[in-house]
Amino acid sequence: MAKQQTQSTNTENTSALTAPQISVVIPSYNPGEDIKRCLSSVLAQQTRVAYEVIVVDSSEKDFTEEWQKAFPSVRFIHLSERAFPGTARNRGAREARGEYVTFTDTDCVIDANWVEEIWRAHQRGYEVVGGSVDNGTPESYVGTAEYLLEFNEMNPWMPSREVQALPSCNLSLHKKVFEKCGYLEDAEKGSDTLFCVKVASHGFKIFFTPKAKVTHRNRRVREKYLNNQKALGRGSAGIRMKTNRPGAFLTKFPFLIPLIPGLRSLAIGKRLLRSRLALFGKFCWHYPLIFAGLWSYTSGFWEGYMKAKRNGVSK
Repeated sequence: MAKQQTQSTNTENTSALTAPQISVVIPSYNPGEDIKRCLSSVLAQQTRVAYEVIVVDSSEKDFTEEWQKAFPSVRFIHLSERAFPGTARNRGAREARGEYVTFTDTDCVIDANWVEEIWRAHQRGYEVVGGSVDNGTPESYVGTAEYLLEFNEMNPWMPSREVQALPSCNLSLHKKVFEKCGYLEDAEKGSDTLFCVKVASHGFKIFFTPKAKVTHRNRRVREKYLNNQKALGRGSAGIRMKTNRPGAFLTKFPFLIPLIPGLRSLAIGKRLLRSRLALFGKFCWHYPLIFAGLWSYTSGFWEGYMKAKRNGVSK
């Protein structure tokens, strides 16, 4: 992308009487009312940890003045052209004053002890940590199907453990990780996964703590859900053409790509059955739409594989 022209305000978070220990960075693009719910929850943290909040927005309209009036303690940065989330997160990370940079998204509502639990996990010696993702649209059949497909590995009933990757809606890193590994890629989908692969290759352990929870508002329109699953499939194929992530064998034996719906169904069902029986029940109830999403994902995976092959992408 072309070099971004920016406008920034410098009001500091009122919770940080001293230099912040944590910088919460939130990428934004036409967030609507979501940003008010998100920021209200981020600013209501029950913690003594000093933290600042930075929103990097690339909406067509500059909402800085409007948002600043509602949230005077937040620092807003407006980019003059559309930026993928990885690009916005990178800008926020470079502007951050905290020792740790913690990411979430505008479509998330943050638990009141989120910053505290992230901080505690870092104090255990982990430079890269993240938390659980709960379903913010339980009343929606479409929204619940999307949640079970995208965030089943990080549901709040999964145990604390070291993992291979974490979603960037709930991810925190010591600044030295960026110094050693660089920043996130400018990609529509999958920049967080690629970044975690790079982080692990540099010897950093990635720790998951379910106590640090965010609640994610999922898509509730069927067409948007299916389109997103197709985009995720394209991104997934590109990642597996570059790395040895689970499922990379599909890019070596592409005639097996049609097996994706069955393979993922088994993996998700087994995972949910082990973590919480009620979630497995919801998985069964929503399976017709989940299966449709899996086929959209598979279609996108094939497109992404063919595109990467044409562009000569390989490990």
